[in-house]
Amino acid sequence: MREFPGMKTVMAALMGARTYATMPVPVLAVFADPHVAEPWVGRSPDPAVRKTAHAYLETLNARTETQASALANGVPNARVVRLRGTHDIFLSNETDVLREMRAFLAALK
Repeated sequence: MREFPGMKTVMAALMGARTYATMPVPVLAVFADPHVAEPWVGRSPDPAVRKTAHAYLETLNARTETQASALANGVPNARVVRLRGTHDIFLSNETDVLREMRAFLAALK
């Protein structure tokens, strides 16, 4: 597994550790929140698959919101964006993600 340079700082913020008072770099975090089911789940003929997937998404959404809130509250200069979409948010919401990236980058200038 490859770790990006800020992984330890991000994980500290997400886990509630107060190792750093601030992140000294601009932060853009895009979360799929709420997650929506990939198309194959809704088309499954098996009601058990749909029920299990629904329960999984409810749990995933709760955990994602916890992470997004921890980052937003723990890193005041972070821009935390929540978009309704699939786990691969860039694929399900390409236009929205690009818009948010452009706005974030424009604010850095």
